[in-house]
Amino acid sequence: MSTIRSDLADHATPLIRNAWYVAGLSDELDGGLMDRWILGQNILLYRTEAGAPVAMDNRCPHRSFPLSKGKRVGDQVACGYHGMTFAPDGRCTLFPPIAKTPGNLRTRVYPVVERAPLVWVWMGEPDAADPALIPKHHSFTEPGWAVVSGYYHIDANYVGLQENLLDLSHFEHLHSSSIGVPDQSSAAIEIETRDDGIFSHMLYRDVPAPPLWNRALRLREPLITRTIEEGYRSPASADGATTIRAVGGDDVEPRDYHIRILHFITPEHQDTTHYWWFFARDFATDDDELGEMFRSGIGAAFLEDKEALEHISSLVQADRRDDFREMSFASDKASVMLRRHLNKLAQAEALEKA
Repeated sequence: MSTIRSDLADHATPLIRNAWYVAGLSDELDGGLMDRWILGQNILLYRTEAGAPVAMDNRCPHRSFPLSKGKRVGDQVACGYHGMTFAPDGRCTLFPPIAKTPGNLRTRVYPVVERAPLVWVWMGEPDAADPALIPKHHSFTEPGWAVVSGYYHIDANYVGLQENLLDLSHFEHLHSSSIGVPDQSSAAIEIETRDDGIFSHMLYRDVPAPPLWNRALRLREPLITRTIEEGYRSPASADGATTIRAVGGDDVEPRDYHIRILHFITPEHQDTTHYWWFFARDFATDDDELGEMFRSGIGAAFLEDKEALEHISSLVQADRRDDFREMSFASDKASVMLRRHLNKLAQAEALEKA
């Protein structure tokens, strides 16, 4: 039986500001001044001479010239239009057209924390920006793991991407050539809620290996046991863990292959999203050819997600019927929990502003 929900986050739900979002990769800030749209605001990103990251409103408060088109002056940034200059804390230290710069003249800066290889920014109330709230994930910098990564710009709202990552029932159909297997959508899924998020678990015993794993691992055994966990951590992040056990045989010992996938999701605008992903494995870590195979293969699967979400977004934006409501089923339990949670966060922020 289906149910119709009206308390779930969707493409129109206000973006959640009181959260840590990935502003970019550490090495992106090494090239000087750059800008990025985050939650509908254009943000200037750069480093001080000591290497500390800075996140500042990119729109000069004088005549709206983008500060990213200006120049660095030591630790400060000078606007390329009239020379208005700002320190890393947002103070205006110089405005050449007037003799004395007002002491209270400032532009907005945003709390920023670097945890390489990521730079995180807080777009909400500055006093609430506790670095302890940055989501904790399996470390992809630990020894013993090989990592490949990628980035996609998605022309769709972030809620759909978060839901997609938690939804294990679409693998069989959308990812049939890579990570899905027949009958996967009908397998039992366990849902777990913890203090650190919402998690979907799935276990298959003695099933064929997905096409990507067969190609990459060159498995001698026709059947595997596969466990999958996908987890929502925050509006800005999710992660996944997969263990593949080669069942073995008369002359083949059982073997476990472990995969960790980290997803970082930053709304660009209401209907566009930045998406960074990291794929880590604990086997054949010095095999660059295998790493490239995984980068290509898992990247292709995530590209399928991107394209599906963009198809949905395009249709939803064009179809303006007020009476259309999506239906949810038992298989959508994790998705419903996630979307209800995001809606509550957005509504709580709206009440605080009221």
